[in-house]
Amino acid sequence: MYRSILVPVDGSATSARGLRDAIALARPLGARITVLHVLDVYPFFGHAGWSGELELQLAPRREVANELLASAALDAQEAQVPVSTVLKESLDVHAGAEIVRQARELGCDLIVMGTHGRRGLSRMLVGSDALVVLRDSTVPVLLVGPPEKASLPGGHAGS
Repeated sequence: MYRSILVPVDGSATSARGLRDAIALARPLGARITVLHVLDVYPFFGHAGWSGELELQLAPRREVANELLASAALDAQEAQVPVSTVLKESLDVHAGAEIVRQARELGCDLIVMGTHGRRGLSRMLVGSDALVVLRDSTVPVLLVGPPEKASLPGGHAGS
C-alpha cells in the first residue's frame, strides 16, 4: 500500500485538514509522512533580488514557514507517525510544480493535500496548485476539500 506520503501545507484550514487526513491514513498503514512547505520566492525576486534586499524580505517568511512545519511535525509525532519536514523555495508561479518535483525526488507514493475549492474567475486568476499536481503527478493524489460549512438554525448552510 502506501509507505511514504507527501503532505504540502500552507497554513490554511484546508491544508490542516489534509494533514489530519494524511495522519489518519498513515498511522494504520505504518507509513511515513513528509510535510512540505513551498515558499514562493517569485514575488520577491524582482527588485529585491537586484537590490540585495531579498534575504531581508524572505527571512521572516522562512521563520513562519519553519514554525508551520514544526507544528505539523508535532501533530504527526503526537499520533506516533514517523515524520520529516521539507522547506523548498520556488520561483515557479504555482507551488504545484514543486510539490510534484518533491514527490518524485523523495520517492513518495501518495500526495495528500488540501484544496480551497476555488471556482470560476478566482481559479483562473489565482490558479490552482491542486490542478497542477493532479495533471503532473505520477503518483496518486488525495485532495481534501474545505471543511463543511456550519449549519445555521433551520437547517440552512451558511454562505
